[in-house]
Parts: sequence; C-alpha cells; structure tokens
Amino acid sequence: MIKKYITYFFAVLTCAFITSCNNDIFTDDSDLPQITDITIEGEGGQWSSPFSRKGLAQIQIDYSSNDKKYVRYYNSQGNEVNSDCPASELGSIVYDNPRTWYSIGFLGEMIYINSIYNASRYAAFSIRLDYEYGDTKYINVTVTEGGKLSVVFWETSGSLKLEEDFSQSVHATSMTNNSSITQKLELNPFLDSKCSDMVMPAENWASGATVDIPMLTYDGSEWTWEEYKDIELGKRRDFTPSRYWDNKIVVEVPPYKKAKVSYKLNYTRATQDGVIIFSNSVAEQTYDVPAAWTSVYATSYEYSVEYE
Repeated sequence: MIKKYITYFFAVLTCAFITSCNNDIFTDDSDLPQITDITIEGEGGQWSSPFSRKGLAQIQIDYSSNDKKYVRYYNSQGNEVNSDCPASELGSIVYDNPRTWYSIGFLGEMIYINSIYNASRYAAFSIRLDYEYGDTKYINVTVTEGGKLSVVFWETSGSLKLEEDFSQSVHATSMTNNSSITQKLELNPFLDSKCSDMVMPAENWASGATVDIPMLTYDGSEWTWEEYKDIELGKRRDFTPSRYWDNKIVVEVPPYKKAKVSYKLNYTRATQDGVIIFSNSVAEQTYDVPAAWTSVYATSYEYSVEYE
C-alpha cells in the first residue's frame, strides 16, 4: 500500500503541475458551491478545483460499511492516519481494491481527484467538507466504467455436494373430453420449473463483477460445466433450461371424461467450492478469490391422474 501511495503522490504533484497550465480542467472560483457534482473517466480521469481551508475542520468520504476497509487516509508526509485526522494535516485519501482505485489529494488550497482504474460498472462517492462555523459542502463524484476484470483461470476444490430433494413444487392441470373419441393431454412438467444458479465470491469487492465463466449445469442425466458469458458474480440467475422442453407427459382422456393431472417436481441443489483468478490489465496484477458455485435444478418428477 505504501508503495502504491508513493506512486499516487507523484501523480498528484504531476496533476497539480498540469492543471496549473490548463485552465480547462479546474474551476476558477476560489471556493466551492454547497454541492458540486462531477464525473470523471474510470481510467486516468482527473478533476481539480480550488477550495477554502479557512475554518475547515474535517474532510470525510461517505462510504458504505463494506467499502470502509478499502479506504486509507494519509497526512501531508505520506504517513497513514485515522479518518478523523484534522483537515489541516490531511494530505490524501486513497480508495484501493482490485476493481477500483482512485485518490483525493489536497495541496495548499487545491483539491485533486484522480481515478487510476475502475473495473466496476458504477463507482460513486461523496467528499464531505465540514467547517467549524457549521457549514458543510459536498463533492459528489461519479467514476465511469473503465476496463473490466477478466477471469484467467478457475479450478474446483473438494468434491461436488448434492442435496437431492432439496425442494419440491406441486402443479396441476386438467382436460375434459366432451367427444366420443379418446383424446390426449400432453404437458411438459419441467416448463414449470424454476431453476437457478449463482457464483458467490468470498471477497466483497468481487461481487457485482461481470465475467465469462463456466457454470454448474444439469443436462438431464449428470452435472456438468458449461461456459457462459456476462455472469454477474454474487447474483442469482433464475431460468428454465431449454433442454427440458422435450420431456412430456401424455395422458389419454376417454370419451366424456375429465382427467385431472397432478405432478410434483423434485429439485436437487449442487454446490462446488473453488478458486477464481482475476486479472486487472491496468494494474497488471492477478487476484485469487475463493468462490462457491451453487445450482438448483429440477432433476425428476412424479405425477398421478384422476378421472371423473
């Protein structure tokens, strides 16, 4: 982290020099309005502005509880400090995880925001400037999406765990034959199935990442792996597999009879532990993340027929 911060600090100084020569990328006002909304690019995006340090008591970043562990505060000497560091001593704030890395630097009465990379679809944060006289100003920052994380390798660990009869669903239909000849009632019980799957990464930062990765599937006779594109990690997918369409129940309905068909779908849950290795091309790093694949498929059915 310290090595990354030193790299960042030089980037801030470079940004300060550039902005002093380019009036197009910083504001001319000596102070900020009550609320400032900005958008910067995910890779290499920059923004800077003058701001008033007079009476400034504290500078905070508003994050969710899950994000706080990725935030580091540094004083003007580059030493890590607590988040309640006095504004007069604060040098920078750095947010850094494998998907998103941006920095907020303070040099004199200038503020510099730099995005090194953003591999998430959406990144936003709010900088809060609290003044001693009771005023609070906000800088709301949106960081656009840059390059995505990619999966360079994955592997399973341990054995596949199967929970048969994990759940059931009961369905019914009927047909009345008012003719003098036997009729046939055909139905596909699996079309009523509600299957699902999900890949849950152990690291919070990996949840929400969209990647191409194999998923655990049931082909009608055994569990296999099938490659899918644009899988959002940590989010459940609900679907009815197309391979189920050919499974039919055929019931003969005699003349002037009513057939009532009841059928039950039996679901099996399959769970497989493993590891996903991600690559961030901008950071030129890979990250090993434990993960669990979970799939729930309707694997069998039972039915009965009653005639009236």
